[in-house]
Amino acid sequence: MYFIYNLFIYFFFPLILPYLILKSIKRKSTLSGISERFGFYPDISIGNKKVIWIHSVSVGEVIASIPLVMELKKRYPDYSLIMSTVTETGRTTAINKIPFLNAVVYFPFDLHFFVKNAINKIKPVVFVMLETEIWPNFLRALKRKNIPVILINGRISDRSYKRYLSVRFFIKEVLKNISAFGMQSADDTERIINMGADKKKVERTGNLKFEHEVKDVSSDTVKKLKGSLNITEDKNIIIAGSTHRGEDEEIIKAYLSVTGAIPEPPILIIAPRHLDRFPEIEDILRRYNLSFIRKTMIKKEEASSKYPVILLDTIGELSALYSIASVVFVGGSLVSVGGHNILEPALYKKPILFGPYMHNFKEIAEGFKNKKAAIEITNSDEMAKEIINILNNPHIGKELGERGFSVVVENRGALEKSVRLIGRFL
Repeated sequence: MYFIYNLFIYFFFPLILPYLILKSIKRKSTLSGISERFGFYPDISIGNKKVIWIHSVSVGEVIASIPLVMELKKRYPDYSLIMSTVTETGRTTAINKIPFLNAVVYFPFDLHFFVKNAINKIKPVVFVMLETEIWPNFLRALKRKNIPVILINGRISDRSYKRYLSVRFFIKEVLKNISAFGMQSADDTERIINMGADKKKVERTGNLKFEHEVKDVSSDTVKKLKGSLNITEDKNIIIAGSTHRGEDEEIIKAYLSVTGAIPEPPILIIAPRHLDRFPEIEDILRRYNLSFIRKTMIKKEEASSKYPVILLDTIGELSALYSIASVVFVGGSLVSVGGHNILEPALYKKPILFGPYMHNFKEIAEGFKNKKAAIEITNSDEMAKEIINILNNPHIGKELGERGFSVVVENRGALEKSVRLIGRFL
Protein backbone atom coordinates (compact mmCIF):
# COMPACT_ATOMS: atom_id res chain seq x y z
CA MET A 1 0.00 0.00 0.00
CA TYR A 2 2.95 2.34 0.59
CA PHE A 3 3.82 1.79 -3.09
CA ILE A 4 0.41 3.07 -4.23
CA TYR A 5 0.58 6.00 -1.79
CA ASN A 6 4.00 7.03 -3.09
CA LEU A 7 2.92 6.60 -6.69
CA PHE A 8 0.09 9.02 -5.99
CA ILE A 9 2.41 11.50 -4.23
CA TYR A 10 5.06 11.43 -6.96
CA PHE A 11 2.41 11.92 -9.66
CA PHE A 12 0.78 14.98 -8.07
CA PHE A 13 3.84 16.64 -6.57
CA PRO A 14 5.16 18.16 -9.86
CA LEU A 15 1.67 19.62 -10.41
CA ILE A 16 1.50 21.19 -6.95
CA LEU A 17 5.04 22.60 -6.77
CA PRO A 18 4.56 25.48 -9.29
CA TYR A 19 1.48 26.59 -7.37
CA LEU A 20 3.46 26.68 -4.10
CA ILE A 21 6.26 28.71 -5.70
CA LEU A 22 3.81 31.22 -7.21
CA LYS A 23 1.99 31.48 -3.90
CA SER A 24 5.28 32.23 -2.14
CA ILE A 25 6.14 34.92 -4.69
CA LYS A 26 2.65 36.46 -4.46
CA ARG A 27 3.01 36.77 -0.70
CA LYS A 28 6.45 38.31 -1.20
CA SER A 29 7.98 35.51 0.85
CA THR A 30 11.43 34.13 0.25
CA LEU A 31 11.74 30.74 -1.38
CA SER A 32 13.55 29.45 1.72
CA GLY A 33 10.23 28.03 2.84
CA ILE A 34 10.13 25.83 -0.25
CA SER A 35 13.69 24.56 0.31
CA GLU A 36 12.82 23.75 3.94
CA ARG A 37 9.90 21.66 2.69
CA PHE A 38 12.51 19.69 0.77
CA GLY A 39 14.23 19.04 4.09
CA PHE A 40 17.08 21.48 3.44
CA TYR A 41 17.21 23.44 6.67
CA PRO A 42 19.59 26.29 7.46
CA ASP A 43 22.10 25.96 10.27
CA ILE A 44 20.19 25.17 13.45
CA SER A 45 21.77 26.17 16.74
CA ILE A 46 21.44 23.11 18.97
CA GLY A 47 25.02 22.55 20.06
CA ASN A 48 25.55 19.13 21.57
CA LYS A 49 22.05 18.95 23.02
CA LYS A 50 19.54 16.26 22.19
CA VAL A 51 16.54 17.48 20.19
CA ILE A 52 12.82 17.25 20.90
CA TRP A 53 11.00 17.92 17.61
CA ILE A 54 7.48 19.29 18.08
CA HIS A 55 5.11 19.52 15.11
CA SER A 56 2.18 21.96 15.10
CA VAL A 57 0.34 22.32 11.80
CA SER A 58 -0.96 25.87 12.03
CA VAL A 59 -1.94 28.69 14.39
CA GLY A 60 -4.40 26.69 16.50
CA GLU A 61 -1.96 23.88 17.19
CA VAL A 62 0.88 26.31 17.89
CA ILE A 63 -1.22 28.18 20.46
CA ALA A 64 -2.31 24.88 22.04
CA SER A 65 1.32 23.77 22.27
CA ILE A 66 2.55 26.79 24.24
CA PRO A 67 1.95 25.39 27.78
CA LEU A 68 3.46 22.05 26.71
CA VAL A 69 6.57 23.61 25.19
CA MET A 70 7.08 25.85 28.24
CA GLU A 71 6.83 22.85 30.55
CA LEU A 72 9.23 20.79 28.44
CA LYS A 73 11.69 23.69 28.50
CA LYS A 74 11.45 23.83 32.29
CA ARG A 75 11.72 20.09 32.95
CA TYR A 76 14.26 19.24 30.27
CA PRO A 77 16.67 22.20 30.06
CA ASP A 78 19.37 20.00 28.54
CA TYR A 79 17.31 19.41 25.40
CA SER A 80 16.87 21.66 22.37
CA LEU A 81 13.31 22.33 21.22
CA ILE A 82 12.57 22.62 17.51
CA MET A 83 9.10 23.25 16.11
CA SER A 84 7.82 22.60 12.61
CA THR A 85 4.65 24.00 11.05
CA VAL A 86 2.86 23.56 7.74
CA THR A 87 1.44 27.07 7.33
CA GLU A 88 3.15 30.43 7.14
CA THR A 89 0.82 31.87 9.79
CA GLY A 90 1.65 28.96 12.07
CA ARG A 91 5.36 29.63 11.63
CA THR A 92 4.93 33.34 12.37
CA THR A 93 2.89 32.58 15.48
CA ALA A 94 5.50 30.11 16.75
CA ILE A 95 8.30 32.63 16.29
CA ASN A 96 6.37 35.41 18.03
CA LYS A 97 4.72 33.42 20.81
CA ILE A 98 7.49 30.93 21.69
CA PRO A 99 10.72 32.92 21.33
CA PHE A 100 12.85 30.43 23.28
CA LEU A 101 12.51 27.71 20.63
CA ASN A 102 15.88 26.79 19.16
CA ALA A 103 14.40 26.85 15.66
CA VAL A 104 11.10 27.05 13.79
CA VAL A 105 11.05 25.28 10.41
CA TYR A 106 8.58 24.15 7.79
CA PHE A 107 7.55 20.51 7.84
CA PRO A 108 8.92 18.57 4.85
CA PHE A 109 6.84 17.25 1.99
CA ASP A 110 6.05 13.60 2.60
CA LEU A 111 8.41 12.20 -0.01
CA HIS A 112 11.14 9.77 0.95
CA PHE A 113 14.16 11.92 0.06
CA PHE A 114 12.75 15.04 1.70
CA VAL A 115 11.80 13.41 5.00
CA LYS A 116 15.17 11.67 5.09
CA ASN A 117 16.93 15.03 4.65
CA ALA A 118 14.86 16.62 7.40
CA ILE A 119 15.35 13.84 9.93
CA ASN A 120 19.09 13.59 9.25
CA LYS A 121 19.47 17.35 9.71
CA ILE A 122 17.47 17.71 12.93
CA LYS A 123 18.33 14.30 14.45
CA PRO A 124 15.52 14.25 17.02
CA VAL A 125 15.51 11.82 19.94
CA VAL A 126 11.72 12.06 19.99
CA PHE A 127 9.07 13.46 17.64
CA VAL A 128 5.94 14.99 19.22
CA MET A 129 3.00 15.85 16.97
CA LEU A 130 -0.03 17.81 18.08
CA GLU A 131 -3.58 16.86 17.17
CA THR A 132 -3.49 14.31 14.33
CA GLU A 133 -0.98 14.66 11.50
CA ILE A 134 -0.56 11.32 9.77
CA TRP A 135 2.22 11.44 7.16
CA PRO A 136 3.01 7.82 6.19
CA ASN A 137 6.54 8.21 4.77
CA PHE A 138 7.70 10.54 7.51
CA LEU A 139 6.40 8.31 10.32
CA ARG A 140 7.88 5.20 8.73
CA ALA A 141 11.27 6.92 8.35
CA LEU A 142 11.27 7.80 12.06
CA LYS A 143 10.37 4.23 12.97
CA ARG A 144 13.25 2.87 10.89
CA LYS A 145 15.64 5.08 12.85
CA ASN A 146 14.07 3.97 16.17
CA ILE A 147 12.92 7.52 16.95
CA PRO A 148 9.78 7.45 19.14
CA VAL A 149 6.70 9.22 17.79
CA ILE A 150 4.17 10.57 20.28
CA LEU A 151 0.77 11.94 19.37
CA ILE A 152 -0.32 14.61 21.88
CA ASN A 153 -3.71 16.31 22.10
CA GLY A 154 -4.95 13.79 19.53
CA ARG A 155 -8.24 14.58 17.85
CA ILE A 156 -10.15 12.84 15.05
CA SER A 157 -12.83 15.03 13.43
CA ASP A 158 -16.02 13.51 12.02
CA ARG A 159 -14.85 14.14 8.46
CA SER A 160 -11.34 12.74 9.03
CA TYR A 161 -12.72 9.68 10.82
CA LYS A 162 -14.85 8.67 7.84
CA ARG A 163 -11.92 9.23 5.49
CA TYR A 164 -9.51 7.19 7.64
CA LEU A 165 -11.95 4.32 8.01
CA SER A 166 -12.29 4.09 4.24
CA VAL A 167 -8.56 3.23 4.06
CA ARG A 168 -8.27 1.52 7.45
CA PHE A 169 -6.20 -1.33 6.00
CA PHE A 170 -3.46 1.22 5.21
CA ILE A 171 -3.90 3.56 8.18
CA LYS A 172 -3.57 0.61 10.56
CA GLU A 173 -0.09 -0.05 9.16
CA VAL A 174 0.87 3.63 9.42
CA LEU A 175 -0.31 3.87 13.05
CA LYS A 176 2.10 1.07 13.99
CA ASN A 177 4.87 3.66 13.60
CA ILE A 178 3.48 5.74 16.48
CA SER A 179 4.81 4.88 19.94
CA ALA A 180 2.06 6.45 22.07
CA PHE A 181 -1.27 8.19 21.58
CA GLY A 182 -2.51 10.88 23.98
CA MET A 183 -6.08 11.64 22.92
CA GLN A 184 -8.32 14.57 23.85
CA SER A 185 -11.67 12.88 24.51
CA ALA A 186 -13.36 9.54 24.96
CA ASP A 187 -14.64 9.74 21.37
CA ASP A 188 -11.15 10.47 20.04
CA THR A 189 -9.74 7.55 22.05
CA GLU A 190 -12.34 5.17 20.64
CA ARG A 191 -11.85 6.42 17.10
CA ILE A 192 -8.07 6.03 16.97
CA ILE A 193 -8.45 2.44 18.27
CA ASN A 194 -11.12 1.73 15.63
CA MET A 195 -8.70 3.06 13.01
CA GLY A 196 -6.20 0.40 14.03
CA ALA A 197 -4.06 1.82 16.83
CA ASP A 198 -2.82 -0.64 19.42
CA LYS A 199 -5.13 -0.22 22.41
CA LYS A 200 -2.19 -0.62 24.81
CA LYS A 201 -0.55 2.49 23.36
CA VAL A 202 -3.64 4.70 23.67
CA GLU A 203 -4.74 6.81 26.62
CA ARG A 204 -6.97 9.78 27.17
CA THR A 205 -4.83 12.71 28.30
CA GLY A 206 -7.33 15.54 27.80
CA ASN A 207 -7.23 18.79 25.86
CA LEU A 208 -4.19 21.07 26.13
CA LYS A 209 -6.33 24.04 25.13
CA PHE A 210 -7.63 24.10 28.73
CA GLU A 211 -4.08 24.49 30.02
CA HIS A 212 -3.33 28.05 29.06
CA GLU A 213 -2.29 30.46 31.74
CA VAL A 214 -5.15 32.18 33.58
CA LYS A 215 -5.52 35.66 32.17
CA ASP A 216 -5.39 38.31 34.89
CA VAL A 217 -5.51 41.56 32.92
CA SER A 218 -5.10 44.87 34.73
CA SER A 219 -7.24 47.91 33.96
CA ASP A 220 -4.08 49.66 32.75
CA THR A 221 -3.47 46.91 30.19
CA VAL A 222 -7.05 47.15 28.94
CA LYS A 223 -6.74 50.93 28.73
CA LYS A 224 -3.50 50.59 26.77
CA LEU A 225 -4.98 48.10 24.32
CA LYS A 226 -8.03 50.26 23.73
CA GLY A 227 -5.76 53.27 23.31
CA SER A 228 -3.76 51.47 20.61
CA LEU A 229 -7.01 51.23 18.64
CA ASN A 230 -8.17 54.76 19.54
CA ILE A 231 -11.15 53.35 21.40
CA THR A 232 -12.31 55.33 24.42
CA GLU A 233 -12.65 53.51 27.73
CA ASP A 234 -16.44 53.79 27.86
CA LYS A 235 -16.99 52.09 24.47
CA ASN A 236 -18.38 48.57 24.24
CA ILE A 237 -16.54 46.29 21.83
CA ILE A 238 -17.86 43.33 19.86
CA ILE A 239 -15.16 40.99 18.57
CA ALA A 240 -15.86 38.47 15.82
CA GLY A 241 -12.84 36.16 15.89
CA SER A 242 -11.61 33.68 13.25
CA THR A 243 -14.44 34.36 10.82
CA HIS A 244 -14.92 32.52 7.53
CA ARG A 245 -16.61 33.27 4.23
CA GLY A 246 -20.38 33.33 4.75
CA GLU A 247 -20.17 34.67 8.31
CA ASP A 248 -19.01 38.26 7.90
CA GLU A 249 -22.24 39.54 6.35
CA GLU A 250 -24.28 37.90 9.11
CA ILE A 251 -22.05 39.58 11.69
CA ILE A 252 -22.37 42.97 9.97
CA LYS A 253 -26.16 42.66 9.76
CA ALA A 254 -26.28 41.79 13.46
CA TYR A 255 -24.02 44.75 14.25
CA LEU A 256 -26.33 47.16 12.42
CA SER A 257 -29.29 45.84 14.42
CA VAL A 258 -27.33 46.33 17.63
CA THR A 259 -26.34 49.91 16.78
CA GLY A 260 -29.98 50.76 16.14
CA ALA A 261 -31.14 49.30 19.45
CA ILE A 262 -28.76 50.70 22.06
CA PRO A 263 -27.98 54.35 22.89
CA GLU A 264 -24.19 54.19 22.49
CA PRO A 265 -23.14 52.15 19.42
CA PRO A 266 -20.29 49.70 20.10
CA ILE A 267 -17.14 49.17 18.06
CA LEU A 268 -16.98 46.01 15.92
CA ILE A 269 -13.65 44.24 15.43
CA ILE A 270 -13.60 41.56 12.73
CA ALA A 271 -10.66 39.14 12.70
CA PRO A 272 -10.93 36.81 9.68
CA ARG A 273 -9.24 33.44 9.95
CA HIS A 274 -7.48 34.00 6.61
CA LEU A 275 -5.86 37.36 5.95
CA ASP A 276 -6.37 37.16 2.18
CA ARG A 277 -10.12 37.63 2.70
CA PHE A 278 -9.93 41.34 3.61
CA PRO A 279 -10.97 42.67 0.17
CA GLU A 280 -14.23 40.69 0.19
CA ILE A 281 -15.05 41.79 3.77
CA GLU A 282 -14.34 45.41 2.83
CA ASP A 283 -16.73 45.07 -0.13
CA ILE A 284 -19.49 43.88 2.21
CA LEU A 285 -18.87 46.79 4.59
CA ARG A 286 -19.07 49.26 1.71
CA ARG A 287 -22.37 47.74 0.62
CA TYR A 288 -23.76 48.41 4.10
CA ASN A 289 -22.27 51.94 4.15
CA LEU A 290 -20.11 51.20 7.19
CA SER A 291 -16.85 53.06 7.70
CA PHE A 292 -13.93 50.78 8.50
CA ILE A 293 -10.18 50.74 8.92
CA ARG A 294 -7.53 48.07 9.06
CA LYS A 295 -5.75 47.87 12.39
CA THR A 296 -2.34 48.58 10.86
CA MET A 297 -3.67 51.80 9.30
CA ILE A 298 -4.93 53.37 12.53
CA LYS A 299 -3.34 56.73 13.32
CA LYS A 300 -3.11 58.14 16.81
CA GLU A 301 -5.09 61.26 16.06
CA GLU A 302 -8.12 59.47 14.61
CA ALA A 303 -11.14 59.01 16.87
CA SER A 304 -12.80 55.60 17.05
CA SER A 305 -16.16 57.17 16.13
CA LYS A 306 -14.79 57.81 12.63
CA TYR A 307 -14.34 54.07 12.05
CA PRO A 308 -16.93 51.95 13.89
CA VAL A 309 -15.50 48.79 12.31
CA ILE A 310 -11.88 47.69 12.72
CA LEU A 311 -10.41 44.85 10.65
CA LEU A 312 -7.65 42.99 12.47
CA ASP A 313 -4.99 42.50 9.79
CA THR A 314 -2.18 41.25 12.03
CA ILE A 315 -1.18 37.78 13.18
CA GLY A 316 -1.07 36.73 16.83
CA GLU A 317 -2.96 39.65 18.40
CA LEU A 318 -6.50 38.27 18.54
CA SER A 319 -6.06 36.41 21.82
CA ALA A 320 -4.88 39.52 23.67
CA LEU A 321 -7.61 41.66 22.14
CA TYR A 322 -10.27 39.36 23.57
CA SER A 323 -9.41 41.01 26.91
CA ILE A 324 -11.07 44.28 25.80
CA ALA A 325 -14.22 42.69 24.38
CA SER A 326 -17.69 43.23 25.80
CA VAL A 327 -18.93 40.18 23.89
CA VAL A 328 -17.20 37.68 21.58
CA PHE A 329 -18.46 35.69 18.61
CA VAL A 330 -16.16 32.79 17.68
CA GLY A 331 -16.24 32.10 13.96
CA GLY A 332 -16.11 29.02 11.80
CA SER A 333 -19.35 28.06 13.51
CA LEU A 334 -22.12 29.74 11.48
CA VAL A 335 -20.86 27.85 8.43
CA SER A 336 -19.85 24.21 8.27
CA VAL A 337 -16.18 24.73 9.11
CA GLY A 338 -16.35 23.14 12.54
CA GLY A 339 -15.72 26.12 14.81
CA HIS A 340 -12.64 27.52 16.51
CA ASN A 341 -11.22 27.78 20.00
CA ILE A 342 -13.70 29.30 22.48
CA LEU A 343 -11.31 28.84 25.40
CA GLU A 344 -9.20 31.92 24.65
CA PRO A 345 -12.01 34.43 25.35
CA ALA A 346 -13.19 32.23 28.23
CA LEU A 347 -9.84 32.76 29.96
CA TYR A 348 -10.67 36.48 30.04
CA LYS A 349 -14.16 35.72 31.42
CA LYS A 350 -15.87 37.07 28.33
CA PRO A 351 -19.44 36.22 27.24
CA ILE A 352 -19.19 33.97 24.18
CA LEU A 353 -21.50 33.31 21.23
CA PHE A 354 -20.99 30.62 18.61
CA GLY A 355 -22.96 29.02 15.80
CA PRO A 356 -24.33 25.48 15.42
CA TYR A 357 -21.29 24.09 13.55
CA MET A 358 -18.85 23.34 16.36
CA HIS A 359 -18.07 19.73 15.45
CA ASN A 360 -14.28 20.27 15.64
CA PHE A 361 -14.75 21.34 19.26
CA LYS A 362 -17.81 19.25 20.00
CA GLU A 363 -16.92 18.17 23.53
CA ILE A 364 -15.83 21.68 24.56
CA ALA A 365 -18.93 23.32 23.04
CA GLU A 366 -21.25 20.82 24.73
CA GLY A 367 -19.49 21.37 28.04
CA PHE A 368 -20.02 25.13 27.77
CA LYS A 369 -23.66 24.78 26.76
CA ASN A 370 -24.39 22.31 29.56
CA LYS A 371 -22.98 24.77 32.10
CA LYS A 372 -24.83 27.69 30.48
CA ALA A 373 -21.39 29.23 29.90
CA ALA A 374 -21.89 30.24 26.25
CA ILE A 375 -24.78 30.92 23.89
CA GLU A 376 -25.41 29.13 20.60
CA ILE A 377 -26.98 31.23 17.85
CA THR A 378 -27.99 30.27 14.31
CA ASN A 379 -28.29 33.56 12.40
CA SER A 380 -27.79 37.33 12.51
CA ASP A 381 -31.14 38.00 14.18
CA GLU A 382 -30.34 35.71 17.09
CA MET A 383 -26.83 37.12 17.30
CA ALA A 384 -28.16 40.69 17.49
CA LYS A 385 -30.74 39.75 20.11
CA GLU A 386 -28.17 38.13 22.41
CA ILE A 387 -25.63 40.94 22.01
CA ILE A 388 -28.26 43.59 22.78
CA ASN A 389 -29.30 41.65 25.88
CA ILE A 390 -25.70 41.35 27.10
CA LEU A 391 -24.84 45.00 26.46
CA ASN A 392 -28.04 46.27 28.07
CA ASN A 393 -27.61 43.92 31.05
CA PRO A 394 -23.90 43.75 31.98
CA HIS A 395 -24.58 41.29 34.80
CA ILE A 396 -25.70 38.69 32.22
CA GLY A 397 -22.39 38.99 30.37
CA LYS A 398 -20.48 38.84 33.66
CA GLU A 399 -22.28 35.64 34.73
CA LEU A 400 -21.65 34.01 31.34
CA GLY A 401 -17.97 34.90 31.55
CA GLU A 402 -17.61 33.56 35.07
CA ARG A 403 -19.27 30.26 34.16
CA GLY A 404 -17.06 29.91 31.07
CA PHE A 405 -13.94 30.50 33.13
CA SER A 406 -15.10 27.83 35.61
CA VAL A 407 -15.43 25.30 32.78
CA VAL A 408 -11.80 25.95 31.82
CA VAL A 409 -10.53 25.53 35.39
CA GLU A 410 -12.55 22.33 35.95
CA ASN A 411 -11.06 20.65 32.88
CA ARG A 412 -7.37 21.17 33.57
CA GLY A 413 -4.94 18.24 33.85
CA ALA A 414 -3.95 17.52 30.24
CA LEU A 415 -0.58 19.24 30.55
CA GLU A 416 0.75 17.01 33.32
CA LYS A 417 -0.50 13.85 31.60
CA SER A 418 1.00 14.90 28.25
CA VAL A 419 4.41 15.80 29.70
CA ARG A 420 4.48 12.54 31.63
CA LEU A 421 3.68 10.61 28.43
CA ILE A 422 6.53 12.31 26.55
CA GLY A 423 8.86 11.79 29.52
CA ARG A 424 8.61 8.03 29.11
CA PHE A 425 10.62 8.29 25.91
CA LEU A 426 13.32 10.73 27.04
